[in-house]
Amino acid sequence: MNSRERVLAALQRKTPDRVPTFEFVIDSQVMDAILPRADLFEFVDAMGLDAIAVRPNIRKEQIEEDVFRDERGVVVRRTTQDYLEPVNTVIRNEEDLRRFEFPDPHASHRLDGLSRAVERFKGRLPVIAFLRDGWSEARDLHGFAESLVDLHDNPRLVRGIVEKAVDYYSELGRLAAKLGAEIAFSGDDIAGNNGLLMSPQHFQDVIYPAMKRLYTNWHRCGLHIIKHSDGDLSPILDLLIDTGLDCLHPIDPLAGMSLAKVKKEYGDRICIMGNVNCAGNLVFGSEDQVIEEVKHCIEVAAPGGGYILSSSNSIPRSVKPENYVAMLGAVREYGKY
Repeated sequence: MNSRERVLAALQRKTPDRVPTFEFVIDSQVMDAILPRADLFEFVDAMGLDAIAVRPNIRKEQIEEDVFRDERGVVVRRTTQDYLEPVNTVIRNEEDLRRFEFPDPHASHRLDGLSRAVERFKGRLPVIAFLRDGWSEARDLHGFAESLVDLHDNPRLVRGIVEKAVDYYSELGRLAAKLGAEIAFSGDDIAGNNGLLMSPQHFQDVIYPAMKRLYTNWHRCGLHIIKHSDGDLSPILDLLIDTGLDCLHPIDPLAGMSLAKVKKEYGDRICIMGNVNCAGNLVFGSEDQVIEEVKHCIEVAAPGGGYILSSSNSIPRSVKPENYVAMLGAVREYGKY
């Protein structure tokens, strides 16, 4: 099997030749320490990762040092080389929502990175459209705290933002699939280490219907769907699966989620992806400890197929480069079926 066949088999809950592995985010400093001056495409090829995720291109104009305004009108501040934090509010009320329009999904630059990835990797490994399912747009456009409060006080406004985002990302997914993407990644956090960011009822009333509509639209385009969220998702796992997702990432160990438990209870319904602790052994441990953690993940989640090994979130710059290399080597050595 090549990488494409391996990943698609896992997403379909089949048994590939070995457990596939890839990440959605790898910090540029970690990449440079492992393979100096390599870009993401070169790194994926050189390290033998099984898929590549590419974000839409949202242009930004610099308005002061480390502060930018993107095409949505969101002002962001660079906190690290690879992370931008929103610092303003674009949508304050329903009149702002009525006037707001997302950037043109058909703009020539929007999916240029994804197009280049397809050109390079098509047939060898699947290209993933790194998208959103709506909640993160409410957070960015209306404000994180404001959106949480208004799930209770003004759910109509939050619902309106999320539904408008679903329209936008439905079209981006359609365009990405037309270009050759085979997977959509939905990267909106709806929980944290202490539990859900919202009540299960607010999730069911406001977020769940929008996610289900979006995932239905993506499936109609032929895309497989990987849903990401940090945190303990246990109270809404059945609802999440009912949205139509194909794979859940990353089964967050810091929040107390058990890879073995999720595999046992849901592995016949979805693919499982995770969960080598990116705030634990990958940062503080030895290479041998990382290898043992990889072996444990494979032992509890790989049987029967339907498993992709990854970190428990991403590869941040705090990860020891040699530990990430050890993780990749271990899955190739111990992940064979």
